[in-house]
Amino acid sequence: SSGINAEWPLRPGFEIMSRRGKTGGKYDRRMSFDDVKDERMLVMVDKLCVWMGTILGEKLNRENLISQIRNGAFMCRLAEEIQEAVDSYKNTADEPGSLPRKAPQGYKLDVSGRSMEARENVMKFLNWARELRVPESSIFSPDDLLKLKGKMNVVNTLLAVARRAKDCGMAADIDAPPKIANAFQGLEEKRKKYRLRLCVDTTA
Repeated sequence: SSGINAEWPLRPGFEIMSRRGKTGGKYDRRMSFDDVKDERMLVMVDKLCVWMGTILGEKLNRENLISQIRNGAFMCRLAEEIQEAVDSYKNTADEPGSLPRKAPQGYKLDVSGRSMEARENVMKFLNWARELRVPESSIFSPDDLLKLKGKMNVVNTLLAVARRAKDCGMAADIDAPPKIANAFQGLEEKRKKYRLRLCVDTTA
């Protein structure tokens, strides 16, 4: 079944989305992946859902991923799990390089995806991802998630986090075939151009 399984109770603080893109009884296309036509990219969304869900003991799929992670708390929980692998890697690797010293601290669970607390949660996760050495071109903008402006940018960041977790010894079946990797590379190029334009606008 593609819906939420009653055998996988959701933890407090996470909004429930019962069907595609629905939250609070209203359909919101921005929360669904219905508008993503490239089946190969959707395969990567599915892989991401399996990977995250397995780590956190949650039922994730295309229909509930965005609503579940929107307030940032879910991603901070993910960072806590990855941090354990990072700490182990730092203790055993010959040259681990610069890596985060700790997972996001003091994040809030029971908050709305539109709240300032949610924005703080998301920023804590993104700062941690930067310390994990996720490339800046792969880091989504907070509004990509909080205001639902770019869900595939969010997916791209989480896949990049998964790759870095794999580098640190964590199991992650998230390798993308070249054509799919190129599609996500296109997203990163768009983000680079957008950020460059913002820099030009602010310095003009």
